Amino acid sequence: MSEPLDIPPAEATQLPLSRPQRSIWRRLGGEGLAMSILIHLGLIAVAVVWVVSTITENAAKKDPESFSTGAGGGNGGPKAKEYKTRLQPKNLKNLTKTNSRITSKSASAAIAVASLPTTTASMLTGGGAAGGNSKGFGGGSGGGIGTGKGLGVGGGKNFVSIFGTKGGIGENFGIVGTFYDFKQTKDGKPTAAMGDPLNGGAKSNGPAIEAYRKEVREFLVLRRWGASSLADKYRAPDTLWAAQIFIPVMPADVGPKAYGVEKTVKPSRWIAHYKGAVKMPQTARFRFVGMGDDFLCVRWSGRVVLDSGYEQPITGGNNIYPDFGKQKYEETKPSKLGKPLRCGPWLNATAGQNVPIEIVIGETPGGLFNAYLFFEVADAAGKGTGLKLVRFADTPLPAEIANGNAEVPNIDMEAKGWLFKPVKLTDVR
Repeated sequence: MSEPLDIPPAEATQLPLSRPQRSIWRRLGGEGLAMSILIHLGLIAVAVVWVVSTITENAAKKDPESFSTGAGGGNGGPKAKEYKTRLQPKNLKNLTKTNSRITSKSASAAIAVASLPTTTASMLTGGGAAGGNSKGFGGGSGGGIGTGKGLGVGGGKNFVSIFGTKGGIGENFGIVGTFYDFKQTKDGKPTAAMGDPLNGGAKSNGPAIEAYRKEVREFLVLRRWGASSLADKYRAPDTLWAAQIFIPVMPADVGPKAYGVEKTVKPSRWIAHYKGAVKMPQTARFRFVGMGDDFLCVRWSGRVVLDSGYEQPITGGNNIYPDFGKQKYEETKPSKLGKPLRCGPWLNATAGQNVPIEIVIGETPGGLFNAYLFFEVADAAGKGTGLKLVRFADTPLPAEIANGNAEVPNIDMEAKGWLFKPVKLTDVR
């Protein structure tokens, strides 16, 4: 029999070990659930912020009444800031009101500037309200808001040709030109001047050419340049603002193309009629010099002061000017055009004087075309001091003529100090 173990009395009476009691929260995994809920709430908050910011940004981009600054029309403009400020919509019907005709307040004034082209509601809604290709405030070289090119907010550009600028803003761009086709009526029906418009040298075109010459002479001589006598002729919808008349030798279809009617007008038997009023830059004795293929005619202060070209519809080739006592003016300047530059009568003008001016250039058979208009100032002895380009705006010259042209050498193309700045005809006294 073994000896009993020696166990201390305290240890012999100790209760057995038991599992500690846990709360229901812990039994259900409360700590992990709380952590998971916090993480998901954070993700939801981030998602809500992202969605709200995206919707707000898209709504601002699509809002037609929000506006941008800093980016004019054309390429290379920086991205504009978009503002939530909303423009007050304008009543487009009020904007389409037809401009009233501008006429002279002087009883002796000879001409009236044609009213500006009517602006339609579709033009305003397509350009004025939404920018894009509009011709409003431009950017860059065009001037206005932004750094791009052109004259319109958005991507639009004004059309510029050797015949003038389409979409110009009044007198700042020169004198206004209107294109007429004598081969068809305003309704597009052929006239006696139609003939074979693409075969100018054909003998069958004789009657058509004579019909054209007769009507041109009626307009310039019998009707005294009255535009109302051309009311039955086809007229190009758009007008151009000419800063000068300097058109080197080129195909005659450049005329219809410049006015946007090349699809409806063949390149023969047409005219372009420019008119306005200008401020005389200096006090001087001067004269106009130039020529046109087929003709160029100039009227200054209601009197014909130049009739030059392969055809002379006013003087008939004898160079006798009816508005100057039927005197004969035969002096010319050399050119390489096949015809010399013809000089008109000497004129006297005072600095600041506002004078109406009209210019008509025309093409008869088709083929090639050109037109040039210069002026010359007399010295104290009454001799000419050299030819200068007649300029109606201080805008840069088109690239084709920036350095002049070899066919008409020795022309002062800049004519500094001699800008014939256009004014409103109502300012003529």
